[in-house]
Amino acid sequence: MLVLAGVTSRADTVTTNWNLSTGNVIPDGNLAGWSDTRVIGGISGTISDVNVSLNLSGGNNGDLYAYLVHSSGFAVLLNRVGRDGSNPFGYGNAGMAVTFDDGAATDIHFYGGTGIPSGSYQPDARNVSPLSSGATLAGFDRATSGAWLSSFTNQSANGSWTLFIADVVGGGSGPTVTSWGLTLDLVPVPEASQWAMCGAMAVFGAGYFYRVRRKVLSGNKDRE
Repeated sequence: MLVLAGVTSRADTVTTNWNLSTGNVIPDGNLAGWSDTRVIGGISGTISDVNVSLNLSGGNNGDLYAYLVHSSGFAVLLNRVGRDGSNPFGYGNAGMAVTFDDGAATDIHFYGGTGIPSGSYQPDARNVSPLSSGATLAGFDRATSGAWLSSFTNQSANGSWTLFIADVVGGGSGPTVTSWGLTLDLVPVPEASQWAMCGAMAVFGAGYFYRVRRKVLSGNKDRE
């Protein structure tokens, strides 16, 4: 068990950041939204944790719905932040410079609505239509039904990663995406030689245990 822990515990971190040129404006009041797909390749190991950075300018934060897709994973990053039973429009301030992290202390949906949010937040994770009522969004059971970044755990990092953002309410101007990126914590896949060592140690351990057990039993028998 100790040998196996030594083989699998080392982790690597890969960080990406894509600065986008002008023109990446999310169309206002359009469910078709905007998307950006990036392909990652040549990375070994499996994902143990994912964080997502996102920088937006302009627009209306309470209008936004955003998610990330990779392989079978799906995470809702934003879902009409600030909307609840008493606030049907959500937060009215514009822009953000945030990192989404499942382990952060604060739910982005209730970041406060003053100034430009920055720093680390839990993803919204409310896997429900952005056209749902404010009460439905606020009362959504994220603990058991949420679309968290943990959905990417144990997957390969290689392949297409797609960020989708829509401004679902018309009557203003859509925000501009200035950059986004990923921080991927990876657990390397043990090489064949390491697994062989684990197997050899397991055989040795089993044999040693058997010999010790026989010696103990034999000593007990002699005393009898």
